[in-house]
Amino acid sequence: MPELKQTRGRLVILGSVSGWIATPGSSPYAMSKFAVRALAEALGHELAPAGVAVTLVSPGFVDSEIRRVDNEGRLRPELREPVPAWLIMPTDRAARLIVRAVRRRRREAVITGHGRAAVLLQRLTPWLVAWGIRRFGVRSRAEARRPGDHG
Repeated sequence: MPELKQTRGRLVILGSVSGWIATPGSSPYAMSKFAVRALAEALGHELAPAGVAVTLVSPGFVDSEIRRVDNEGRLRPELREPVPAWLIMPTDRAARLIVRAVRRRRREAVITGHGRAAVLLQRLTPWLVAWGIRRFGVRSRAEARRPGDHG
């Protein structure tokens, strides 16, 4: 922190749209991302007097292997991508948007259009988001299982 304060630097914290919207099957992940969002908010207030900018980056679906990694950190290449391709942002575009947000010292950058729309709906009409999740059976991905696991 001393170096950040001395240089009036930028601190980037990686969150997720799941830090705004929790879906069934995502409680551990969503809980951690809600906590990350709170950390970014608190540090933003704490570091502002020193001229340090804190940017929370909250991506939606970005092209990565994360949706095929189990809770023990193992890549499960045999699993198919559970998210429709039209919802997935290429990593190079996401990286450009993140760099732009950090350069502009933004407080938060929600990456992907669907992510921004979801966060906006959650902020303005949380009751509508809850209704949609329940009505349409929105769920997080099922946990990737190891061979031989049952349940």
